[in-house]
Amino acid sequence: MNKKIMIVVYGGFLRGMGHVIRMKRLARELLEEGNDLFFYTNEQICVEMLSHPDWHVHMVQESNALLQLRQDMKELKPDLLLIDVIECDLYFLRMIKHSCGPARLVLFEEKRAEACQLADAVVNGIYGGLDGKHMQVNGTTYFYGTPYLLLDHEIGRLKDTYEVRKECKKVVISLGGSDPRGLLPKAVSALLTANHLHILGITGKASHIKEQVDAEHIQFIRHTDQLTALLWEADLAIVAGGMTLYEAVCIGVPSIVLSQVDHQAVTASNFAQKGACLHLGLGDHVEETDILRAARRLSGSYFLRRSIHLNGRTLIDGKGTERVKNILIHLMNHHQKEHKDV
Repeated sequence: MNKKIMIVVYGGFLRGMGHVIRMKRLARELLEEGNDLFFYTNEQICVEMLSHPDWHVHMVQESNALLQLRQDMKELKPDLLLIDVIECDLYFLRMIKHSCGPARLVLFEEKRAEACQLADAVVNGIYGGLDGKHMQVNGTTYFYGTPYLLLDHEIGRLKDTYEVRKECKKVVISLGGSDPRGLLPKAVSALLTANHLHILGITGKASHIKEQVDAEHIQFIRHTDQLTALLWEADLAIVAGGMTLYEAVCIGVPSIVLSQVDHQAVTASNFAQKGACLHLGLGDHVEETDILRAARRLSGSYFLRRSIHLNGRTLIDGKGTERVKNILIHLMNHHQKEHKDV
């Protein structure tokens, strides 16, 4: 009998779409192992992003999500419950834990001790920093660091084949699935005079930006499932400090970072200290002249771009999605053995 996995993930303009994207990546891996998947998400745009013929996607009102999830858990009797919701309500988590029976509960990117202690496992690929480690504390197993990042399944192949070219021609700008601070127009405006570069601006699915620029060297596309492939084609990237930064560092694409929020700034600063990117700070506080100066500096120096490339590649191996899949399978199998022994 197939194992049943319920996945709760929220996204949108303010939350961003990184949570949704990484859970979809993980779901693909779990699907290949013969599991039945049931998604619960909060906005229509997330439903569209998660849509897949081989699993179920339900949109829930956040105020009624607990009631629907408890009803469905009673009916489905899941083996595993995954929750990837930023600052998830503690009462919600306690009630879910109380209602999920023998199902294993796994939280993603959760730092609060009172939340973590409710879970069987916590996966903090981002919040865990750059160094990988795992430990068990009071019955909860923690997996920290870049070895547990949920990156695109193609990332390994792209990582192995990326080359830093002597001449910098192609620049990709991707500043998040929602870009709540509107950093893409700022970055594009900064490079209006850099007509020696071919610039591709990518707006995310939840972005409200409708960008049009009358410049032959600048093009735009709206949301793509091929972002990692476009990064692989780029000589230089301008990114925020979320999942796209991790992908760029893993592949080895020399990158300039404009962070959207504080925790992204921490991540980008850590990478910059390792020589794996050029971090300009929180995008709200960065001037267009600073962006242009950084782009000229990197595009004009093959040796600097190659240095950033080499420094980044050693920090992320790109195998996190498979690792996490295997962790979850082990949790479910261990659960079944315990249940059988009882």
